[in-house]
Amino acid sequence: MEKIISVKNLNLRIGNKEVLNDINFDIEKGESVVIVGPSGCGKTVLIKTILGIIKPYKGEIYIFGKNIENLREDELKEIREKIGMVFQNSALFDSLSVWENVGFYYLYHTNRRKEDIKNQAIEILKSLGLDESVSDMMPEQLSGGMKKRVSIARALISKPEIIFYDEPTTGLDPITSENLTSLIKKIHQEFNTTDITITHDVKLASKIGKKLILIDQGRIVEVGTYEELRKKSKHPIIRSYVEMGG
Repeated sequence: MEKIISVKNLNLRIGNKEVLNDINFDIEKGESVVIVGPSGCGKTVLIKTILGIIKPYKGEIYIFGKNIENLREDELKEIREKIGMVFQNSALFDSLSVWENVGFYYLYHTNRRKEDIKNQAIEILKSLGLDESVSDMMPEQLSGGMKKRVSIARALISKPEIIFYDEPTTGLDPITSENLTSLIKKIHQEFNTTDITITHDVKLASKIGKKLILIDQGRIVEVGTYEELRKKSKHPIIRSYVEMGG
């Protein structure tokens, strides 16, 4: 299988604190990988480093076979255009309508006609279970679950090869969380994306991740499928879920 992301001997210090320590893993094309761990363990910092948002660091990060440290800004931009990002708090622009949020990149970085962008945004919203009428609403009019779907639609509009989900179920009630979990699985299958999800929610990890990477205090402490980890891992975040009947 083709390695789409490779992280080799990654170390990162912020101030006097060692945030990431000797991180190594590969993600193959089409995989759904979950990086799981307690809050503050380094998950989000890891993703920002992979995306080239945080630097400098020690080690090597390859995306689509290219070492991102050696790329010019325009080359890094080209790689980022193949990546969709779903932020923890949806990160919608309050002053823009739903369809403008979804089509933001095309509206402000291309010369495409607004009508075409809006139609494309509506089609993606409908594919995610949102009615066309939602497209003209403002973010403040949406529920938490709807905001997540709009955020996912914004990530999908550019037809990315890789999607990062940052704590996608945080702040959602159990039913909305279950629905979103099903949606993430559906998107992975239908769009054939490579997914990297970061979460402290072991239930979510067990349902969407073909491979789980357990991080604590900036180090990888376990790697495996959920079934493998539930049998062998003694880490509290795994054991607590298993003992609850997960």
